[in-house]
Amino acid sequence: MTRDFKQEMDDLRHGKIDEIKVGHDEFMDFQKVWVNYDQRKEIVGTARRNGTVIYHYAENGNV
Repeated sequence: MTRDFKQEMDDLRHGKIDEIKVGHDEFMDFQKVWVNYDQRKEIVGTARRNGTVIYHYAENGNV
């Protein structure tokens, strides 16, 4: 089952969730949705070990 990354980003932006954890095997699917997301500059990611990226919402785009 494919994750609905747009819905997850909407939930993140509206405060329903605190973070989105994206594994290295999901990154390209996430990236395709993220580049077309209007508020993408506010969805900020931090790389972790083993290729995992944790995204959170930063209203001004700063970490």
